[in-house]
Amino acid sequence: MASFKSYPVFYSLIAALGLAAVGSGWCIYERSQTAHSSAKALAKKRLELTALTSSQPTPSEENKVLVNSDLTRSIAALGQMRAELKGSGPAAEALLKAKAAYAQASTLKPDERSKLLREAKVPFEPTHLFFNIATFVELMRDNAQAAKIKLKADERFGFTTYANAGPERDLIPQVYRQRQVAEYLLGALFQAAPSELVSFQRERPVDLVNSTKHTASSSHSVTAAPSTNNDLFEMDPRITARVSGFVDASAFRLTFIGDTASLRALLNKLATFELPLVVRGVEVDPIIKAQTVEKVAPANTLSSIFGNTPAAAAVEPVKPKPLVEKVLSKFTVTVELIDLVDNTPTEATPTP
Repeated sequence: MASFKSYPVFYSLIAALGLAAVGSGWCIYERSQTAHSSAKALAKKRLELTALTSSQPTPSEENKVLVNSDLTRSIAALGQMRAELKGSGPAAEALLKAKAAYAQASTLKPDERSKLLREAKVPFEPTHLFFNIATFVELMRDNAQAAKIKLKADERFGFTTYANAGPERDLIPQVYRQRQVAEYLLGALFQAAPSELVSFQRERPVDLVNSTKHTASSSHSVTAAPSTNNDLFEMDPRITARVSGFVDASAFRLTFIGDTASLRALLNKLATFELPLVVRGVEVDPIIKAQTVEKVAPANTLSSIFGNTPAAAAVEPVKPKPLVEKVLSKFTVTVELIDLVDNTPTEATPTP
């Protein structure tokens, strides 16, 4: 104590240095223990990584059988779905035949192409399709007249655009396909026996040759600027069945006047799936007829003044109103023809 009192600063520094040395030693020890634990954990992880990279797991025979069985079922289900989406019957066969002919002809030389399409009995020149459409229009008029369905005097069933000339050469496959589908849809409508056909519209065909540079701007289809042509309409992209690279579609719209039975008959016909047609919308506008009341002026006779009306002039009794009155409505039915895009099994879709 005497020496501390004599040299307090010296001994205080020695005590502080001693405490600092003890603290530093403890920190060094703690860090060394932590580093040792981390080194052991790292070595363990490295051993696990080495074991995983060196192992070559192989499925068991049982798993192989299960995977192959599941793959077989999936392929069979896919084939069945594709077959159903192609439709069945003469109309579907005609569509598939024309599509295959145009697809094969696109890879041939002009002379070979003309020979192939001539043998397939499909139009391959604008003039050929012009006469084909003209024959179709006359046939539909005769069928509508036989079914006693009212038409416009200049009705051309969605093909007024080609009343004087055929379509461009690049549009022939699409327009001919639309003509085929129109014949089926109008035939189904005439069987439903509406009272009047208001209009038949089709979606604008796409010029695939001149519009490929615009395909990136739309995820559904390339559409041209709006037109005043009553033959054409634009499908709402929110309800279309198109899926780029997988499903293509062509839309049609029928507007007619009739009763509910006509609409039901048309929808039942489409439900048979002779063609892969999917109903995308049905709009109904009831047609309310104004009731007229005939006012009869009182006769200026003596009997009418005193209320003695002769029996011959008596008013006929009012006929009872039926419980369910037959009311005509204006129906607009929008349908799409589903067309699966052919993808070969070797094609792979990159994952973004």
